[in-house]
Amino acid sequence: MITKKILYIDYLKLIGLLCIILAHVCKNQYIMRLRNFDVTLLIIISGFLAIDSYERLLKNNKPIFEYYKKRILRLLIPTWTFLIIYFIIIRIVCINDVYPYSINNIIRSFLLLDGIGYVWIIRVYLICSFLTPLFYYLNNKIKNSKIKIFFLLIVYIIYELFVYYKINTLNIIFEYYIAYLIPYGIVYIFGMISRKKERKKDIIISITFFFVHILTAIILYFKNNNVIQLTQAMKYPPRIYYLSYGIFVSFLLFFVLKKINLKKFKIIDFCSKSSLWIYLWHIMIIFLLNTYYNSLNWKIKYIILLIGAISLTFIQNKIIDLLENTKASKKVLQVFRG
Repeated sequence: MITKKILYIDYLKLIGLLCIILAHVCKNQYIMRLRNFDVTLLIIISGFLAIDSYERLLKNNKPIFEYYKKRILRLLIPTWTFLIIYFIIIRIVCINDVYPYSINNIIRSFLLLDGIGYVWIIRVYLICSFLTPLFYYLNNKIKNSKIKIFFLLIVYIIYELFVYYKINTLNIIFEYYIAYLIPYGIVYIFGMISRKKERKKDIIISITFFFVHILTAIILYFKNNNVIQLTQAMKYPPRIYYLSYGIFVSFLLFFVLKKINLKKFKIIDFCSKSSLWIYLWHIMIIFLLNTYYNSLNWKIKYIILLIGAISLTFIQNKIIDLLENTKASKKVLQVFRG
């Protein structure tokens, strides 16, 4: 039976998914400013859920390789499968037009660098997954939450200074890996910290990063003689102005949803379990909308995106259900279940 604890994670995953899809069509700057906690929230949730799967591995005395294998099957194989389908369908759709992607775009998409965009978050998930044993060790080694938070802040400030002074001389390893590993790795550990039930800890973290965000905004104002309205401006690579807002809102949501007596709904359960494939299918739909129906109001686009991505994922799951009754391997099919 789903407990309240897991249930609020389902709601949070849905909020993150809705916001991240909204980001790709929304034209309202105020909404864009408010929703820009989504990626941070999803990474926190990933760290939160990593505790269960990793502790299950330890309990069963399985090698760490099994954990890595599971994460690769869960993240990389579906993404690569989707990309193959995506590039084939776009080729068919654009048969009478110039193909919008070069070989370089396609290769960089499969490497999760940039390419078509959108799939870079899978790279972040994988990086964090591969370092889960280290993050898990650090989370358990440092027992005092205040010391833990202080330590993470110091590490991030050092990273922030390094990025600030080296931003124009970044190499590809730093630009695509280290510059995402350190900030999002810290966020991932915060997800592990949030595993405990105390709501007091959630509000302390939220308030702390609210003031960090305000302080950063003031420093940036005096540096640039201007208020940076959108934290999105400091997302690639993620800077403290962007992440502090995301952590502040995410833990505020944790604090609130832990208190509410939430109810289970099939649609929320489905979207939570199927979030990866819903996200992947929305990429194809947004390309088609922007290419052939770009004049549509962004609110209509958003509704089409949600209905379309959820519907395609539902159909995909029904096909998997049918195949599971055949001789097809259930383990293989589970990779393609939403």
